Amino acid sequence: MSDVCLVVEGSYPYIRGGVSEWVHRLITDMPDLQFSLLSIMPSQSYTREENYRIPNNVESIVNVYLHDYQFKDRFFKKRTPELFDFFDIFYGDIDKRPKEELEKLLLKLMNNRGGIDLSYAFSSRDLWNSMLKTYNSGDTSTTFLDFFWNYRFTFLPLVQLIKTNIPPAPLYHTISTGYAGVLASLAKIKFNSNMLLTEHGIYTKERRIEIAQATWLYESEEESMKATSSLGFFKNWWIRYFGAMSKLAYRYADQITTLYEGNKLYQISDGADPQKISIIPNGVVVNQFREIAQNRDISRKRRTVAYIGRVVPIKDVKTFIKACKLIVQKIPDAEFLLIGPQEEESQYYQECADMVNMLGLEKNVKFTGHVNVTDHFPKIDLIVLTSISEAQPLVILEGAACGIPVVTTDVGSCRELVEGRTDEDKELGKSGLLTSFHAPGETAAAVINLLTDDVLYNKMSEAGISRVEQYYNVADMVNAYKTIYGHYI
Repeated sequence: MSDVCLVVEGSYPYIRGGVSEWVHRLITDMPDLQFSLLSIMPSQSYTREENYRIPNNVESIVNVYLHDYQFKDRFFKKRTPELFDFFDIFYGDIDKRPKEELEKLLLKLMNNRGGIDLSYAFSSRDLWNSMLKTYNSGDTSTTFLDFFWNYRFTFLPLVQLIKTNIPPAPLYHTISTGYAGVLASLAKIKFNSNMLLTEHGIYTKERRIEIAQATWLYESEEESMKATSSLGFFKNWWIRYFGAMSKLAYRYADQITTLYEGNKLYQISDGADPQKISIIPNGVVVNQFREIAQNRDISRKRRTVAYIGRVVPIKDVKTFIKACKLIVQKIPDAEFLLIGPQEEESQYYQECADMVNMLGLEKNVKFTGHVNVTDHFPKIDLIVLTSISEAQPLVILEGAACGIPVVTTDVGSCRELVEGRTDEDKELGKSGLLTSFHAPGETAAAVINLLTDDVLYNKMSEAGISRVEQYYNVADMVNAYKTIYGHYI
């Protein structure tokens, strides 16, 4: 049995990104502990390649596929009506029902020797009655056929979680709410274990943004023609669905950690107990970047600007590309690197690549795909983030440790990272400039300002190095989690 079971969703070890890097660092820096992994992915096609070398202290990985359904028989052989009793609670007021009622139902389902028959879960009269009950309690102006498919897409992934063969552990550490938070809650209930929840970005907040922008969610013609900013029935349905997941995770977590004060306020507004929450900032290996900072030639002409991150809509890469067009009008030989994985949202990546061509930026802009970012830091003069949602971006901390200033949207903890959190921290000075969302002109002006003003650039470079060394050392973060782990295992 492992000491800690980490529960991750859409990340480690198959998808690269800030959260995955954080998880990998946590495991590798605690070689004296044994870890197991519950890795939740949409389907098996996402797990064909591990993008990280799995550390020796990871003793097992269980992959959970939300959308790979195996219907063994055409007709079901066994009823488990408790399944629909649970979903009646889940789609209702899950945070107001007695915990004993929830646990009794879930234990019966998880300890069922025969398991849950997916044919029963998807084609029984019990399902039909549960769907009718939920439908009739809501907005019945929506057609039942449309409701049916949305119910199916929310219902079956949760069945997959309940069916998961969860490895036993004294502590389950989930790195988000959402599906991972639900699975960690199930594990806590099944084994009467402990549960730690860490949120980098606020799951419900990020899902709200994605759902509001989603084109795959059906809206009736009547809804789509309305001159209103309100969301349609199904977008609200999905938002409530993800909200229920967070409420469940907040309820069962023994302790909650997050990266900065703003996240804590979101968690409390979503139902988390403020007494459970503590703040543990991200950190970087300062010594790894000190040599880069010392060897950078600050006298050379500055012209290389980098976006570092996944090429996905929530990062708003298109605003960065639009800013590039404005920058080259003032600095024609400027170079722009888009560093990071492109495969997660392949259609969005293609749209970004097409935009580069349409704007005539082929000679200035380069998509590198996934590379070792550390190898690129010595030749990067400035980092730019145009995200509409972030938590505490590691790339800002890593860049600052190298003496690279940043231009970033005022999102998540970015203001703290570039201007300081405490009065003492603020005295170090700014290590970057903040911009508004969807503002290519503002972003371009900030970039041009930093690339052309030597005094400002050097002051921000020095402030960034000092801030990271004093307040964002990874050793402090790891020690904080070692202390928490020691309390529960």
